Amino acid sequence: MRLKCDIHLHSKEDPRHQLQYDAKQLIDTAARRGYQVLSITNHNTVTYSQDLSDYAAERGIFLIPGVEATVMGKHVLLYGVDGLDEKWDRLTFFDIKRLRAKGVFVVAPHPYYPNYNCLGNLLDRFSHLFDAVEYSHLYTHKVNFNRRAQDLASARDLPILGLSDAHSLKQLDYTYTLIDSEPDMESIFQAIREGRTTIVTQPAKLSTSGVVGIQLLTTFLMLQLFG
Repeated sequence: MRLKCDIHLHSKEDPRHQLQYDAKQLIDTAARRGYQVLSITNHNTVTYSQDLSDYAAERGIFLIPGVEATVMGKHVLLYGVDGLDEKWDRLTFFDIKRLRAKGVFVVAPHPYYPNYNCLGNLLDRFSHLFDAVEYSHLYTHKVNFNRRAQDLASARDLPILGLSDAHSLKQLDYTYTLIDSEPDMESIFQAIREGRTTIVTQPAKLSTSGVVGIQLLTTFLMLQLFG
């Protein structure tokens, strides 16, 4: 079974952003666009409940409990976190090792983007603690910070996932992943580990990606001029 998946998404419940749509509106929009697997990964907040899971299931979507946690000041995606009592904004890499032993699935989001909260060289050092690396939707034909992530994933034999990191409903569908799996969490995680995935992607538009895209492009230009 081939599943259309995006497991890096933000909603109004995210304390770090003032977004215009809530988790159910996000699920509704994704259902209309044919998604079958989602994870709402708000910053340091698990936006997941049985009610929300049932709401998604009624619309043909399997919802994975996830969070974009802060690990030593850097962002890390964690999945399978329902019921875990953690200080998601104050984790260490020792915590990641402990959580992974409990079955938590770990993904490196936008690792080499020029932002203070991206993993950068820490991913090189701690790659053994990650199950996959993100290929982020936020790139253009000329500016693509995913290339180094691709090289790292290839060198360390890590799967790579196309994800949107959507902070706007308009960002859906630029980048997502097709996964050959049954629609349950363990099957999906195993399919990713085995590389039964296909990334579907196209360059984003700055008009769609908004302030985040403009900030990253500005940072890139500054690095080119003064780095």
